[in-house]
Amino acid sequence: MVLGTILLTGASLTASVLVVQVAVLPLVFKYSKSVQRKMVFSNCINYPRNLDYENPSSCNVVGGRNFNIQFESAVDSCPIKLGVWHIVPCSMFREVFVIRDYLNVDDRLHQELRRTQNTVVLYCHGNSNHRASPHRLQMYKVFQELNFHVITFDYRGYGDSTRVRPTERGVVEDALEVYSWLMESLTQTNRPPVIIWGHSLGTAVAANMTANLSDLCATQGKSQLPRPDALVLEAPFNNLMDEIESHPFSKLVSWLPYYRDTFVKPFTVSSEYAFTTDQYLSTVPHIPILMLHSKGDKIVPYPLAVKLHEKVAESRAIAGAPLMFHSFEKGLGLGHNNLCEAPDLKDVVGKFLEEVKERKGKHVD
Repeated sequence: MVLGTILLTGASLTASVLVVQVAVLPLVFKYSKSVQRKMVFSNCINYPRNLDYENPSSCNVVGGRNFNIQFESAVDSCPIKLGVWHIVPCSMFREVFVIRDYLNVDDRLHQELRRTQNTVVLYCHGNSNHRASPHRLQMYKVFQELNFHVITFDYRGYGDSTRVRPTERGVVEDALEVYSWLMESLTQTNRPPVIIWGHSLGTAVAANMTANLSDLCATQGKSQLPRPDALVLEAPFNNLMDEIESHPFSKLVSWLPYYRDTFVKPFTVSSEYAFTTDQYLSTVPHIPILMLHSKGDKIVPYPLAVKLHEKVAESRAIAGAPLMFHSFEKGLGLGHNNLCEAPDLKDVVGKFLEEVKERKGKHVD
């Protein structure tokens, strides 16, 4: 009797799970734009919570200052305020904490950026959490050890930035505004190298903005901005459709005969996001690119980075800027969010930047 009850209960639970998997999930996913959006922009995931963004040191950031960039969004037709941090390189710690304590934040920012020759990184983060997430804090430390300035920000809907529903056009507009602020803050003669570093979804944001920079500036009524000196793409994917198909979640439902129609097609017809990184980067063969990817990445599988590299390499078959692809082997404990722990990361980035600087010195287009 007891055994029969247990078996009956087990069968009932199995049937319920099957119904959810076969019927409920596909229907919800196909017709709920909110669910689809959360797969792309997981800004509902917000860890750690209750941070004091205005005081980066409370988030374990050494040499960081908070400021805001405000503008009127042409995408969402509303005012937007972005939360931004400037994090100085290790070589500037003494100057920041001792010599220039009497200056306010804005004055310090402009003075330090105006006269620096250190590489400046504009960091575009991935689809969840915020600029103070633990793995991002670790990456900032790597940048500091490389003596880079870091400009890191939260897109609309993330962190302490304006709570507006993010879309591809919206987050690219945010990246453009921060990039515009940065280029205006740097000296216009003998400008230091400016690198846009994207992680995960941020690689697509960085690629979109860089590839479409001229059109975006024209649309926003801005003066034409110079392109960045290089892109670094950490854990990139080739396009959103392939990433959705390769996502761990898809393994639960990919066997369904109507899988593509219910789980993949909605992303191919959405007006809110496309994130076709392979197409974006194929149009800018003159931008140096470094791709970093772990073969142990379970969120963005390694083959997607290989596809992206092959597509971009095709566009540079005859001529073009350096395209480097550094992969980290399995067994190193490296996955999607912790390439900052790779022992050779600083060497890889350093060698790439030496090539970028050498190319820039030769004025190669």
